Amino acid sequence: MALSFYVMGASMGFSEEQPQELPKPFHKTTPPLFQEWNFDQSSLSGLPKGFTQAFGGSSGKGEWSVKEDSTAPSPPHLVEQRLQCDEDWCYQLLIAEDTVVEYVDLSVRLKLNFGTPTGKAGLAYGIQDDKNFYATVVDPGTSEVVAYVVKDGQPTELGREVLIPRSGDWHSLRIQRNTIISKEFTETSFDNHLILDVYDQSFKKGKLGLVVIGDGGFSFDNLRAMELMTNRPLSRPSAY
Repeated sequence: MALSFYVMGASMGFSEEQPQELPKPFHKTTPPLFQEWNFDQSSLSGLPKGFTQAFGGSSGKGEWSVKEDSTAPSPPHLVEQRLQCDEDWCYQLLIAEDTVVEYVDLSVRLKLNFGTPTGKAGLAYGIQDDKNFYATVVDPGTSEVVAYVVKDGQPTELGREVLIPRSGDWHSLRIQRNTIISKEFTETSFDNHLILDVYDQSFKKGKLGLVVIGDGGFSFDNLRAMELMTNRPLSRPSAY
């Protein structure tokens, strides 16, 4: 009886001291970026909410301004830039705040306001500051898309390609920056047609925005940014 009591007590003690499940590890992660700006929440005649502006060149005059336009892709508001430039190279940047990303799918709806067809307009990415960034722009004067890397305020052309715009006032411009192992590349599409690939590794992470170069007027709507997943390994290879 004493032995059975001892066994029963040991059994009861064992059941009360069963190992408990350990808490699940907590991994702090940053969700991928997905953001769209249609400028409808911004006040008229000023900078769009959540953006700052910068410029390059000494004689370029122009400012970004939210306007009302019932013909905008997402009415009623859009953002407009009318840049007057007496130099060979000047530009205006509109930079989205808190949007630092490396590999990105960035697109915008673009209207070419033909007044002086010497200007170019499009997307800026990898923005380090007001003098170091990438720019992919539409040149209505030559009917081309041109890609630049700007360093210390001076542009280097990465590539250009002739485009055939669809009929209508509004067009779409899209870049997708990605990597294959260690090779950085950016694909450019205009009106949903892939037309240009460029390769450059000057800048990694950077801010995003819009850019106007030269002398001309342009309207923008539906700026959209989505962070891309890459095929880079998640960890270093084994040492053996």
